[in-house]
Amino acid sequence: MMEHELMRIATGGWLAQATFVAVRLGVADALEGRRLTCAELAEAVGAHPGALHRLLRLLARVDLVDTDGAGGWGLTPMGALLRHDELGPLVALYGEDYFGAAWGGLAHAVRTGEPAFEHVHGMPVFAHLADDPGRAATFNAGMAAGAAFFREVPVAYDFSGARTVVDLAGGTGALLGTVLRDTPSARGVLFDVPEVVAAASAHLEGVLDRCELVGGDLFVSVPAGGDVYLLSRIMHDWDDDRCAMLLRNCARAMRPGAELLIIERVVSADSYLPLAFDLHMMVMTGGRERTEEEYGTLLEQAGLVPGKLLDLPLGMRLLVASR
Repeated sequence: MMEHELMRIATGGWLAQATFVAVRLGVADALEGRRLTCAELAEAVGAHPGALHRLLRLLARVDLVDTDGAGGWGLTPMGALLRHDELGPLVALYGEDYFGAAWGGLAHAVRTGEPAFEHVHGMPVFAHLADDPGRAATFNAGMAAGAAFFREVPVAYDFSGARTVVDLAGGTGALLGTVLRDTPSARGVLFDVPEVVAAASAHLEGVLDRCELVGGDLFVSVPAGGDVYLLSRIMHDWDDDRCAMLLRNCARAMRPGAELLIIERVVSADSYLPLAFDLHMMVMTGGRERTEEEYGTLLEQAGLVPGKLLDLPLGMRLLVASR
């Protein structure tokens, strides 16, 4: 019934909080490969048995855990993704109090078009993280967990003909390292702000000898001469004017025949996750998720030719553009 569906939507935040708490307690890690009674699980994670049982009942209703009827609780395949070595750190990040507080400013963002995060916290999100190393570590761990789709990028796109792969705003090199390990003939350039690339060496094990680490500003210029350029989860942080600026810099650096791979969630009428993340970017940074047509317009204005759109896990898409 419509009333039931409406109430399910209105109470969706409660389910999210229940899931965040399960991750913080380490429920999935404690249940990995075994079944435990509620009392055993409560002892393992440091919880009240009765209260934990009530939490587990709700999580079972959405297929994150199950029970065998004899008092034993275990993980479902989806629940196993909540482990710390899977998507658990990303789920935990979405449950951080400063995320929730920023979403409390959604009405301000909708009324004004301004980022809710800065309205609520008095500073942009990355400045906020820079002031708190603990929160920054949680954020980075969540982003790393959310990058599980990286391993599918060399499956979706053939890098075998690339001599030089340039990862723009590539952080500490997780995506570039994945590509280079899959493409032994290629060399890589990791480009990001100097303080980030300074920490990248430890994350490029086995391919560091094929990498050049370059510090700089994406909105000023990018390294020239690459065959393939990577721009992963960057454009959604920025408005159209800033995206146009960085795409023009890419076009100037790319020689004829070079390709740019834009990895983002792409909005369509039937796509829930990109629509949800579009609001999330409005709340957090003032950025946005875009439709394929909107990406095409930005690319064409920069002198680039949009090409095929490829599917990746976690609702991500890979848009190929050429010079």
